Amino acid sequence: MIDWLTRVDPQHPFLREADRVYTYGESLREVDRRIRREPTVVRPSLDASSVFDCLAAMCGGGGVFVGPGVEASAAEDLQGAAAVLFTSGSSGAPKGARLTLMNLETASRASAEHLGHGSDDVWLLAMGLHHVAGLSIVVRSAYIGGSIRVVSRFTPATAVEAIRADVTMVSVAPTMLQQLLDHDSGPYEGLRAVLVGGGPIPNGLLERAVDAGLPVLPTYGMTETFGQVATLKPGGPVAYATHPLPGVELRTDVAGRIAVRSGQVSPGYIGEPDRESDWFTTGDLGEIRSDGTLRVLGRADTVIVTGGENVDPERVENEIRALGIPEVVVVGLPDKVWGSLLVAVYTKGSPTTVEPLLSERLPRFMIPSRWVQVSGIPTTELGKPDRSAAVRLAGGDDR
Repeated sequence: MIDWLTRVDPQHPFLREADRVYTYGESLREVDRRIRREPTVVRPSLDASSVFDCLAAMCGGGGVFVGPGVEASAAEDLQGAAAVLFTSGSSGAPKGARLTLMNLETASRASAEHLGHGSDDVWLLAMGLHHVAGLSIVVRSAYIGGSIRVVSRFTPATAVEAIRADVTMVSVAPTMLQQLLDHDSGPYEGLRAVLVGGGPIPNGLLERAVDAGLPVLPTYGMTETFGQVATLKPGGPVAYATHPLPGVELRTDVAGRIAVRSGQVSPGYIGEPDRESDWFTTGDLGEIRSDGTLRVLGRADTVIVTGGENVDPERVENEIRALGIPEVVVVGLPDKVWGSLLVAVYTKGSPTTVEPLLSERLPRFMIPSRWVQVSGIPTTELGKPDRSAAVRLAGGDDR
């Protein structure tokens, strides 16, 4: 991996932090002096030093990248992995995905070919380096010879400032995009792509972003594939769908779960044997249309069974948001009669106004039986709803 840094003009900028610019030559020296032969546990911050630590770990004996609340040991056999990244844990315990150098290179090459980004582009780095959303930006930029602008944490103000400075490529979760537009409605110029992924995209958000001059591209990926495997192709009309990246095959099984086959796919999880099949079956539901595009429908493990009917909570949430309750997460609480009762956890708005309108859009079994108002919707670090925490807020037990 260190070869990636040597094949670029040493005077070309690699990392920009506030007013400081690190060239490829300077970055190579920083990385080289930090390399260790043994596996390394990295607890990175969002700063230049952590970027160099991450690259050094992957160039050496491999890096185990961990965030708050995750315990990991460098003594564990990484089984040939350049990086071990933990899944988000939004619907279960985090698992450490083993990612090889081939996985990283395949993912970086596919991204560059699909999006067309290159050495002249500057990616905004505003998401944690212990997550694939952040680390993949570093890796794909180093691979293609591009640049990164890092901010210490995401806020709408810091993101807008970076975008208006020199950023050309952005990757955000839907909640981050919404916050950015609320802070500054544009117009924005100079951006080539804004990838939007990591969770369901509320109806109307992409259109609002396009009106502000943001070239938004829905994207789909996961820790096990080192990020995006499907992204809407640049230059076309706005759509809530994605196109497979070069070298990526997609299919759905009989239950509607998305499966991926690609050189990007991790061979397995830390402490477990390699998976036997070339196909990795995800926990996401989707449909592959006749034109080859993928539409992600939600998480298979969040489906709530009530009265013998299956309810996709994300569909219900989108309808509730469209009717005037902007922040909501729908969960199921155990019930002796129905199996589960639907509960909507929300921050502001009027359920009494929304419920009659909701019954015109959804079947009766999809209408929440209870509404619980809270001060804030719990989320993971990447802005995804933390459904386990929401169950507790609703009065249930997530154990």
